[in-house]
Amino acid sequence: MALDPLIVGITVLYLLAVLAIGVWGTAETESTSDFLISGKRFGTWAVAFSAFASIMSGFGFIGGPGLFYSGGYAFLWIAIVAPLAFPISWFVLGKKMRLLAEVRDILTIPDAVYARYNSDTARVLTAVSVLLGVISYLAVQLKAMGFVLGEILGTTQLTAVLIATAIIAIYTVGGGMIAGVMTDLIQGGVMVAGSILVFFIALDWGGGLGQMSRDIAVNDPTFAGAFGSFPVMLALCWYFLFTIGNSGQPHMAHKLYMVRDVKLLKWGAPIAALSYFAASLMMLGIGIGVRASVETGALDALSNPDNAAPFFLTEFVSPLLAGIVFAAALGAIMSTSDAFINIGAANLARDIPVGLGIEYTSDSQELWAHRIGSAIIIIGSLGLAYYAEILVGLLGVVGWALFASALVPLLGIGLNWDGASREGAIASAVVALGSNLGLAVAGEFYGFSLPNSIVIGAFTLVLASITLIAVSFVTNSHARDAITEDIRKVVSV
Repeated sequence: MALDPLIVGITVLYLLAVLAIGVWGTAETESTSDFLISGKRFGTWAVAFSAFASIMSGFGFIGGPGLFYSGGYAFLWIAIVAPLAFPISWFVLGKKMRLLAEVRDILTIPDAVYARYNSDTARVLTAVSVLLGVISYLAVQLKAMGFVLGEILGTTQLTAVLIATAIIAIYTVGGGMIAGVMTDLIQGGVMVAGSILVFFIALDWGGGLGQMSRDIAVNDPTFAGAFGSFPVMLALCWYFLFTIGNSGQPHMAHKLYMVRDVKLLKWGAPIAALSYFAASLMMLGIGIGVRASVETGALDALSNPDNAAPFFLTEFVSPLLAGIVFAAALGAIMSTSDAFINIGAANLARDIPVGLGIEYTSDSQELWAHRIGSAIIIIGSLGLAYYAEILVGLLGVVGWALFASALVPLLGIGLNWDGASREGAIASAVVALGSNLGLAVAGEFYGFSLPNSIVIGAFTLVLASITLIAVSFVTNSHARDAITEDIRKVVSV
């Protein structure tokens, strides 16, 4: 059943605005640099809001409340503590990534890996890892769009996903990062304000956080504990993976190329962190509030935990505010989708071909290759979104882990330690890719899991980091000499 006409109207107006931004972005996109890093034209607020919105995405707005609903307070170890990740990422990568784009012709994350290690092998391995993560994480966005639009328009989730995919395709293939960042800037403010309002509405509806905590403990006291119903090690692994692993997220790190002046970066971390914290409040309020009502019998159990946010917004929030929050959620999802599509297209059209020695005859030819690559990424992610029967939040963790284990060692460590060697980078990339794929296949088809509820992504991140350090120590007699002078200056900043 379709929602209130006001909610539908606000959502449709937003989608039309997105298409308009896409048309404007297409007109502004004249080169590959414009398409991938917006020509380095944006200031602090635009880059900070874009980084926060990309990390929040459908995983936060839809998956977050679902994970609070499923496991109680366990998700606090991601949602509320994760803002610490932004200062860490900015400190570890911020200035270095932006300076790399000054001293070299760098447009992508694998470009940075090549510049640091002077290795096409490392570039290709990084591109493949990022590509697989992009397809997985983009599927999260499409599934989230299916939940939101399906609830708004009263259609099946498959129909909603197809509609969402068509809109995203029109919006991203032409507009590139310019359109994405502009949308992030506008929607970032809407997301923060809407989330805070919905949080207080949820608190009032549930009788306050204390009352809701007592209610969710009626049948299972562990729900109200610090780690919820999930094992302690699982929550701690999430905490580690989402704080340290944030530095390996290409949709965040990629934004650091776009700021027009490196001096503006110092304000980005607190803006992004506080914005993420504010937007996380809605996840907490809705997820715990709906679960508390289910535990006390006031509401029937949801058929799918990911329906927690759409259900609460449609039933207990005014149509005007619900419409604005739905639009904000769509904005976060579509902006993140834009980033992933462009990053994945760059892997297909730039990083892998260049790493294999294939060159384009002109920038215009490369730009069209990126647009074709965008279409391929969309189709692949649509297939995964349709066939993957997994919660939005958990699918997001899979993609996050792929990024973290592949990129944190190569960039987070490599750009801060001149002893990281080319051989160490290649070995780390192989371990990250192989262990993630191997353990994922073992878990999916053979029921394998690590002992003591250790999260695979946290394990592979540690394993890949140890590999980089260990192999570099064995081969570092020439590692420092292999760094060119311009890159050495970036690493020493």
